[in-house]
Amino acid sequence: MDLKKGQNIIDVFDALLQSTDPALAHVRVAADAWTLTEIVGHLVDSAANNHQRFARLISGNLEQFPPYDAEIFVTVQQYDGCDFAEMAKFWRQYNWMLMHIMRAIPATALENMWQRPDGAKSLRTLVEGYFEHIEMHTGQYCERMQLVTTHILG
Repeated sequence: MDLKKGQNIIDVFDALLQSTDPALAHVRVAADAWTLTEIVGHLVDSAANNHQRFARLISGNLEQFPPYDAEIFVTVQQYDGCDFAEMAKFWRQYNWMLMHIMRAIPATALENMWQRPDGAKSLRTLVEGYFEHIEMHTGQYCERMQLVTTHILG
C-alpha cells in the first residue's frame, strides 16, 4: 500500500480539475456519456462509499455493505446541475480526509476482510483499488475533455 503514490494520483487528478474551463464541464458529447462534472460526482460517490468501507474495516471484518450502482447514483443525484468548481473542491476535500484515514490505518487492520458476493477483499486491496479507480477515471476525464473540446470547436 503505497500512500505516497496514491497521493500523487490524487494530485494529478486535482491538477486536471483545476485546469478545467468550467464552461466545458457540463457539455454532454453523447446521450450515454457523462459530463466532466458527472465524472467528478461519480468520484465523490466512490470516496463516500470507500470512506464507509475503510472506517468499518478498520474496526473489523465487514459482512454486509449496500451495493453501489454508478449510473443510478449519478442520475438521481443530478451532478450535472452542480457548480463544477464546488464539486471539484468537495472532491479535493473528501480525498484530503480519506488520505488522513488511510495514514491512520493500523497494520493489523490491513487484512480485515469485506465479504462480497464475488469474493472477499481485504482493506489493503480496497485502498489500492481506490487509487487505481481514480487513475482509470483520470484517463477517462482526459479523453472526455478532448471530446468536449472537439465538440465545442466543431
